Amino acid sequence: MIFIICWLLGLIVGIITTLLDPSIRDLISISNNLLFYQLTVTVSLTNIVGFAGHVFKSDQVAESIGWGKGSFFQKELGFAELGYGIAGLMCIWFKGYFWLATIITLVPLYIGAALVHIKEVKKNNNFNPGNVISIAPDFLIPISLIVLSILSGIWK
Repeated sequence: MIFIICWLLGLIVGIITTLLDPSIRDLISISNNLLFYQLTVTVSLTNIVGFAGHVFKSDQVAESIGWGKGSFFQKELGFAELGYGIAGLMCIWFKGYFWLATIITLVPLYIGAALVHIKEVKKNNNFNPGNVISIAPDFLIPISLIVLSILSGIWK
């Protein structure tokens, strides 16, 4: 649930700043502004929260997802998420291809995680809230990043 809230927070801040800035009126500048907040708010927050959970509350997170406790792979994932969170924050100062690189490295993680969670549901009937609820933001965040990045023109 926290990851959906982070996604919505990035979207809401982006919409508010778009509405308040009269210079943001064409599709490219609107997309660019929304993308900025998806990267700097959503990506940084979701990954820093993910880092904290996987590293500092590993057993609680594992239990909520329906995974076995004590796996060091969770800590590895947590530290990878810390890197993504830092990259999201760095998007404040670095634009263009840095944004693109952040998106390209993040999308496989999120889509891959969504597919793993779906497989857990199908194969192991794992309907634990931490497993099922994470599917939505694992698709929403990368799809938002891809669509907004295409509309903003940073792929050129």
